[in-house]
Amino acid sequence: MSQTILENPRSPYRFRYHHLLALGLMLFSFAMAALVSQRVFERLPHLEDEVAYLFQARTLARGQAVIDSPQPARPYWQPFVVDLNGKRFGKYPPGWPGMLAVGVLMGQMWVINAFLAALTVGLTYRLGREIFDADTGVFAAALTAFSPMALMLNGTLMGHTAALFTTTLFLYAYWRLMRGKRMLLWAVIAGAALGLTVINRPLAGLAIAAPLVAYSGVRLVRVWMKPVVSPHPQILSQVERGEEAVVGASGSDTPTRGNPIREAGRTQRWDSLRRVLGGLLVLAGVTAVLATAIPAYSYMATGDARKNLYTLVWSYDQVGFGEGYGRNVHTLEKGIRQTRWDLSMMAADLFGWQTGSFGAEEVDHVLTQANYWENIGLSWILIPFGLLIGFKRRWGWWAIWLAAGTVIFMQTTTLPVDTLRDPKFALLWMGGGAVWMLIPFVFLLIGKADEQQTWTWLLLTIPLCLIGLHIAYWIGSQRYSTRYYFEALVPLAILSAAALSWLVRRIDRLAVYILVASLMFYSLVAYSQPRITPLYRFNWVSTELIDAVNARREGDRPVLVIVSGTDVRWRAYGSLMVVTSPFLDSDIVVALDSGASGARETIMARFPDRQVIELTATINWACFGDTLDGECYGDPPQGG
Repeated sequence: MSQTILENPRSPYRFRYHHLLALGLMLFSFAMAALVSQRVFERLPHLEDEVAYLFQARTLARGQAVIDSPQPARPYWQPFVVDLNGKRFGKYPPGWPGMLAVGVLMGQMWVINAFLAALTVGLTYRLGREIFDADTGVFAAALTAFSPMALMLNGTLMGHTAALFTTTLFLYAYWRLMRGKRMLLWAVIAGAALGLTVINRPLAGLAIAAPLVAYSGVRLVRVWMKPVVSPHPQILSQVERGEEAVVGASGSDTPTRGNPIREAGRTQRWDSLRRVLGGLLVLAGVTAVLATAIPAYSYMATGDARKNLYTLVWSYDQVGFGEGYGRNVHTLEKGIRQTRWDLSMMAADLFGWQTGSFGAEEVDHVLTQANYWENIGLSWILIPFGLLIGFKRRWGWWAIWLAAGTVIFMQTTTLPVDTLRDPKFALLWMGGGAVWMLIPFVFLLIGKADEQQTWTWLLLTIPLCLIGLHIAYWIGSQRYSTRYYFEALVPLAILSAAALSWLVRRIDRLAVYILVASLMFYSLVAYSQPRITPLYRFNWVSTELIDAVNARREGDRPVLVIVSGTDVRWRAYGSLMVVTSPFLDSDIVVALDSGASGARETIMARFPDRQVIELTATINWACFGDTLDGECYGDPPQGG
């Protein structure tokens, strides 16, 4: 029996070795997230984004999205946390903070991303298996679990792992919805997953939803145009008896006259159309209900449901081109340049495949730069083969379409600088990109693409839309990997895995599995480890400063740490910020003495029963006592 299972991936046995491998990869993903969160990030937020996420999660864990600002507010400031009209709140949508709040209540915040990472691997296996085959599912799950992008972000408190999970769940639920069984259930799941993506990462949610919305329109047209295979049996019997009045195809008692076959076909089409449209409307409705969390949160924070909370921190933090968008004005020129930089990084970060080694120069790039990645990334190498396999014999039209888009993108970079800096041209160019993206839906509408060909295209649209839309955002990302493209990981993993599964069918299965496993572990050691470990105590956030404060504690007495100095940055005492409760009732509270008249006295009066510990800081350097020497932590000032 075991031999039959090994030789036949579609064996009727429900639980077989593919499932065991997928389960093992899920456990591996959870374990690696736990390891990275502990050994590299010490289970502390290291970016301003994470600090704000944690702040919001802690307030939500107590049932409050917005809290009253302490008076004065400045001593208790945290990055990306806003004080406005007596209210204090984080700038981010409530999706990820709401999930992270569960970890806050558990006392183990890292568990949420670790758990979602494992679920994502399992969903990747299921989606790859159902679109292609079981081997594709296993390879896609392995590529996802071992991806350096995933290994890094799964260990952080960022919301990208949650977005990848909800994106994958949405794609899987939509796939099941297309199958026509339990449509209401899968429509609700798909809508909830997409809604959670939107209220976590709105721009990514738009990029993911757009192609599926377009394809939903194609589905509706195809359902209406589908020829009738066979009328209702009762109609056939009446036609055979020569009766003029017939029963509707839906089984109702309402008679219809005229051509009974034609009337039956119309009724069948309407029934099918109503069924498909009903599922899509449920999906859209659930998504819309969840999406209202963003304007509701904005209204609670500012009184204006349309307010973009990002602009309360940086007025230019908006998607678009021209004045008011991006630091020093965002242009198409800048958008394309940063896209090329980030794609060069993603080509290596996706699966950890590149030419050259990961040495001191690469570490310096990770920590201090965000331009071209010098090594040539090879993680994309299997994707063209996966597309060939997925599109089957109809790959020619898709290849022409992709090649045309690539040429247009590259030729755009040769246009005059004044043209590339014109906001109107940028919008026209983005509109042209949207039209280009819609062309394949015409293929799907008039052609005879099967499910595999259709989903090969849909999987490809996710990375294309994510990359395209983020051209309009003013900043790229490399330090925590190219995280704005992270939701593309699973679709690209499935397409790459399809090529590996093709090898299985032509070479010995065991040999291919051993080869892929060797490649995974090589990338883990040769790329992922040196890529991720330099982020240890990044931004000078560590447990050291927290431990030093606890070492000075008198018994169990709560502590107030007062930071004073000149030009003090958040990194100087960020480690203490993350253990300070938004409600200022935690065991350790840190406050900044601005030096203004009466500032210190006001802080002291708020915490009369706490032990006071002094911390003197400048820029990113903090020392105990009232001088910048002795026991110090962080980044020493130049010449210090």
